[in-house]
Amino acid sequence: MFIGQFRQMLAGAKGEEEPAEVQKPPEQQKSSDSDEFIKTPEAQKFIGKWMTKKKDNGEPLYKKRGIIALMKMLFQIPGLSSNKEVLASSDELLSMLGGMDGLQGFLMGWKIKSEGIIKGLKTIMGGK
Repeated sequence: MFIGQFRQMLAGAKGEEEPAEVQKPPEQQKSSDSDEFIKTPEAQKFIGKWMTKKKDNGEPLYKKRGIIALMKMLFQIPGLSSNKEVLASSDELLSMLGGMDGLQGFLMGWKIKSEGIIKGLKTIMGGK
């Protein structure tokens, strides 16, 4: 307690003021509501990026209203404390839903390998 009072006296003597509250850098702040968040340049760029992704038949992978609805829902999660975190979570979910996260290809490789092993075993067993 004495040390705290001593620091205040020194700070007062030098004319320095201690900052009352440390503010987050701008990239770490969260918009006040989801509509404001959707209007930010980062969110608009994100929406545009996901609207240009196409399926194999040329149709859009996601519709704009679906992307916006997902982003608005994720914005409401209290654990996501910044716009950047909401965008990262949205990107991760859309990648998973679109099969672009690489998991589907990985699993298909295992399926082909296991089917080949089973076919090989059937050939060996059938040959005896």
